[in-house]
Amino acid sequence: MGYAKKRWLVEALQPDVAVLPEVSRKDIAQTDAPFKAWVGSNPHKGLGVIGFTDRSYLLHAAGRLLPWHIPFVVDGVNIVALWAHVRDKDLKYVRVTHEIVDRQADFLTSAPSLLIGDFNSNTIWDREHPGRNHSLLVDKLHGLGLRSVHHQTEGIAHGFESTQTYFHTKKLHFGHHIDYAFLRGASASLEIGRHEERLQYSDHMPLILDLEPFQSTAVPAAPGSHKP
Repeated sequence: MGYAKKRWLVEALQPDVAVLPEVSRKDIAQTDAPFKAWVGSNPHKGLGVIGFTDRSYLLHAAGRLLPWHIPFVVDGVNIVALWAHVRDKDLKYVRVTHEIVDRQADFLTSAPSLLIGDFNSNTIWDREHPGRNHSLLVDKLHGLGLRSVHHQTEGIAHGFESTQTYFHTKKLHFGHHIDYAFLRGASASLEIGRHEERLQYSDHMPLILDLEPFQSTAVPAAPGSHKP
């Protein structure tokens, strides 16, 4: 992601909390924010969370390491930040997210909750992941009371998105919708960053989520080098 060079883009959003896929451990460690967490196997590219404002933060147990997720609580809202990619040939992308949701189901249903990040999945690739695909993931999340804020607000089905969150190799004709915010027990509005303004900096567009009791949980732009 090169967070040190793009920090101004994140701070311009003025988020309370930023979820940062593909960020280095060093970049998270060097922030002077009141809350920070990082997970990953490659010190140069993992998942980070930064809490910029003075709120009540608490890390929650993540269990066996998966690539990658960070469960935490902010002012009574249970949040699971994720960056779903590859652990091995059998556990990758949407299958990782299924595993994370299964392990964090109690956490995601015990309070107002948010599952947010780079899912690296979409219904259009369901055939590539039989038994644990994106459509089944959406059904699973609905069963837990979590709904995609973007899809619920726009009244669209998964796989029919007109707004893209990721542009492979920064090409507009390689756009996909693979970043999501699933919410339970709270209302929210969500804005997806415009590629006209942000594609020069990153192939991912930020998700900017405003909800109560706190505002502006953001997934700032993060680079990606693969197609799900």
